[in-house]
Amino acid sequence: MRRLFRARDFGILLVLAVEIAVFSILTHRPDRPNPMLDAANLLATVRDMTVLATAALGSCVIIISGGIDLSVGSCIALTSVVTAHAIVLGHSPVAACLLGILTAVAMGLLSATFITRAKLPPFIATLGMMSIARGLAYLVTKGATIPIPDSGFTRGLGSGMVPLLGVSVPVPVLLLVVCALVFHLFLTRTRFGREIYALGGNEEAARLSGVPIVRLKYLVYALGGLMAGLAGVIFTAYYGTGQSTAAMGWELDAIASVVIGGGSLSGGRGSVWGTCIGALIFQVLRSGLAMVGASDYNQLIIGAVVIAVVAFDQVTRKGRG
Repeated sequence: MRRLFRARDFGILLVLAVEIAVFSILTHRPDRPNPMLDAANLLATVRDMTVLATAALGSCVIIISGGIDLSVGSCIALTSVVTAHAIVLGHSPVAACLLGILTAVAMGLLSATFITRAKLPPFIATLGMMSIARGLAYLVTKGATIPIPDSGFTRGLGSGMVPLLGVSVPVPVLLLVVCALVFHLFLTRTRFGREIYALGGNEEAARLSGVPIVRLKYLVYALGGLMAGLAGVIFTAYYGTGQSTAAMGWELDAIASVVIGGGSLSGGRGSVWGTCIGALIFQVLRSGLAMVGASDYNQLIIGAVVIAVVAFDQVTRKGRG
């Protein structure tokens, strides 16, 4: 456990436990079981956060490298539209999914090109890519949704369950766990992972140490596009439609999940497992607020939480300095 989770990750787990306990108290009714602790509700909460958490894994790598990606939500929408459109045209679900994911990877590589060749700040480059990807999704759909027929794709990847240790685990959750484990090993057990942390810690020092800066930036933004594409495929399978309006504002939720999970917007620090827990904290927050009838306060509370965490991070960084 100590190898998988850092000390701060356990602190985030404690925050999640307190959050669940608070909403359990607020939603408790003597005449019926506690809905917050209901097994079906907990399973639905975990399943609902998988799309965001999958995309946030890519944002985690980018933020660790010292960059940022504001095109995550748009890439999810573009992937959703491309995948659904390909299935409707008669392509196999596997080919359609690969086409959608490769489209998102291409968007990530294009962002990296703007950053490394045109020397644009990551904020500006990915902000422009956000509009480009969303615009392409609108061009394909003309603003309408693309329904796909019920098939093994939607029943398997979208709502499928896998029996594991006597428990039925949703396929998207199992896929998220596998991706998180791969990313954890990549960041902590490979040379590329160490170089990504070095790049985010101090780019000039990393360059003088022989780290291939340009190639590494292409890699991290390609990974960001890959995970956004995978999230878009899961979204399409889960909802059974391709939507150009999908994942509006999710780029901020993905960044917030990384920050809540221990990442630093200054780069050089971040955790895969902390990012997953951060995404789960947001989903539990949304679910709990809906149960107590205060869902209108979602964005307000999330914004306040992100500001508080970033402010705390800046204060602690100065203290460590």
